[in-house]
Amino acid sequence: MSAHRVTRRSKRKLIIFAIVALLLTGLAWYVNYYVSLEELALQEDRVRHYIALNPWRAFMIGFGIYFGLSLVPGTGGKAIVYGWLFGFWQAVITVTIGLTLAAMVIFSLSRYLFQQSIERRYTHFVALINQHLEREGAYYLLALRMAHAPYSILNPISGASRVRFWTFCWTTAVGMLPINAIWVYVGIRLPSLRELESSGPGSLIDLPLIVALVVCALLPHLIRLLFRHYGISTTGTPGQDAAGAGLQREKS
Repeated sequence: MSAHRVTRRSKRKLIIFAIVALLLTGLAWYVNYYVSLEELALQEDRVRHYIALNPWRAFMIGFGIYFGLSLVPGTGGKAIVYGWLFGFWQAVITVTIGLTLAAMVIFSLSRYLFQQSIERRYTHFVALINQHLEREGAYYLLALRMAHAPYSILNPISGASRVRFWTFCWTTAVGMLPINAIWVYVGIRLPSLRELESSGPGSLIDLPLIVALVVCALLPHLIRLLFRHYGISTTGTPGQDAAGAGLQREKS
């Protein structure tokens, strides 16, 4: 890579960083002077009241928003918000079905419209996933999902591989269920804004919440150790190497 190209990329990153810093500064100033916790709590009360009066309509609206956001890379943390608003079971259903459908859409686009371009860009990783699928079958994809491999990378690469559509669907739904359920549980343990207003930051100190956050951090590593014990590799895969090398090529 030429020095000119490196310099141009550094300047681009600096400009993006400056724009983001300005936006965050402006947002912080606006919130500090024009938004109060009491007003936010009032809006939250209205949203929760609407959900209570219109459960099915709220569910469909929430599901549509979640599905749309799931198609956009870098929109993590949604499961926590949905657990906070909708409760455990409704949020788990929304998150599981929404993520699975979004993954199916990206998988289908990758397979039927962009397969050749993805194979050219990620030749090594497509060949690698095909090799593991021949040796380990669906358990390989299941291992990657449970180890929380990057969602926006694994979906298109799987579409360019030889994995069957149904295998991709069920491994996606089942593999992401444990971590999604834990994130939703984190959401239901968070206090409402009304509770935060009345009790202060101390309402955030909750032992089950802390335990759930620790489990969220440790679970992918424990899953990798478990699958490695049974001879199923989750290293050197599109879920990890492509996050570095593959995305580096994508940006260049």
